[in-house]
Amino acid sequence: MVNLKTGKSDRVKGKDVYGKMMTLVRTQPKQLSLFQTFLPETDDKYSNTIDLYDAVPKYFPTKHMAGRRESGKYLPILEREFEHRGESYKLKMRPARMQYKDGQEREYYPSYREEIIEEALRKIASDRLNGVYLDDRAGVQFTLYALRKELWARGHALNLPDLLEGLKICNLASLSVQKADGTAIIQAPIFPVLLVASKEDWLQNPKDARCYVQFNPLVTASIDHLTYRQFDYLTYMSYKHRLSRWLHKRLAHNYIQAGLLSPYTIRMSTILRDSGAYQSKRGNNNGCVPPFTRTSDMVLRFDH
Repeated sequence: MVNLKTGKSDRVKGKDVYGKMMTLVRTQPKQLSLFQTFLPETDDKYSNTIDLYDAVPKYFPTKHMAGRRESGKYLPILEREFEHRGESYKLKMRPARMQYKDGQEREYYPSYREEIIEEALRKIASDRLNGVYLDDRAGVQFTLYALRKELWARGHALNLPDLLEGLKICNLASLSVQKADGTAIIQAPIFPVLLVASKEDWLQNPKDARCYVQFNPLVTASIDHLTYRQFDYLTYMSYKHRLSRWLHKRLAHNYIQAGLLSPYTIRMSTILRDSGAYQSKRGNNNGCVPPFTRTSDMVLRFDH
């Protein structure tokens, strides 16, 4: 379905998930090179956190989606509030509508599966052979084989149908971020452009059937303005619980004053709000809160 090739004009052509042919122009800005060379070439331990974008609580637990669906199919727009660097924001997430071969439709919010897929792709993009700017937007060229191998190596193996579904949900779900005063920041899918290899290409040559994903514009903006930070990707991917991953990345990005005399403190209410963790109507049922503190706004302290 897609054959990523560049010619003398340095253009890339391919078909999207609807079969529409797209032509994208390749560029190689210095900011992308810095984003990639910022990481040690001999160590695959590290990746980068993205300012603001990684603070957006855009993922939703799969097990709680069914109860929100109307007629077992359609989801309402997901609305959340969060803070980043002392400023308040509002998120509106429009779900992805998937249509299956039997004609059935069902909508999905991006879930923790999509979070892991996106994180693996950003790690793959840190390789200078894969990370690329097309139409002045940051993205990554990859094979489904390499992506599955990366996920498997990090303890998050996915079969091909689930992987493809996750990629499509990232392409079809759209997030809108505004400041508290209504000023628009961004409205775009997680992956605004997705070019996927056809089933025939995958079966004939799975290791070389290339795909392409364009990252959200906030990722490009962070690369352009050098507002990303290095973090321990391998440890992050080793966590089985999503809240552990969220805390790990938040500390890596925000705890820049790390030291014995400079602890990092955060309230439980802040964790529940900014992480996008599921919140029960009864606060005592929020599973991420330890039983002995469920009725209080506990303050967590992290020392270097």
